[in-house]
Amino acid sequence: MRLRIRLFILLISHFFRKRLSLADTNILDLRVLPNDVDIFSVSSDRYLSLMDLGRVNIPLRAGMFWIFLKRKWFPIARVVTIRYRHPLKLLQKYQLISRAIYWDDEWIWTEHLFERNHRTQAIGLTKVTIIGPDGMVPVPDFIAAAGESITSPPMPKVITYLQNIEEQIREKQR
Repeated sequence: MRLRIRLFILLISHFFRKRLSLADTNILDLRVLPNDVDIFSVSSDRYLSLMDLGRVNIPLRAGMFWIFLKRKWFPIARVVTIRYRHPLKLLQKYQLISRAIYWDDEWIWTEHLFERNHRTQAIGLTKVTIIGPDGMVPVPDFIAAAGESITSPPMPKVITYLQNIEEQIREKQR
């Protein structure tokens, strides 16, 4: 993640913000900064880094900061995809809306909407797991550590499609 100052601000601000559930929608109000753009608009790699901020914000808002530190957990993205619709330009305000849309015992799928004036600029999806000193942390353990007992929404079709693509890529690597 190359957004260290934004991450630091996010870490500090989470102490002063209302706690949310892991299943809630998280919204970050952001602005396109000069280091976010290549020539005139946000560079494609920056969107992926901003999605990292959205994913980090989910457990932070659920009050899991100290749990992550104590247990030495950290999130790892395995699959990331994004569709760009409209460019975000220098100094424009926008919102990054992140939420977990599906999970099973190993993986959490998150959706990240970049919106400006209620218009979707880009949409990204990620497949994430939590890693600890002993390897992958089962998602039910992660949810229980947050003090929650939530169930996953039904699997969206797009995840089925992305899992099929991931399997095809895995086959090519063999």
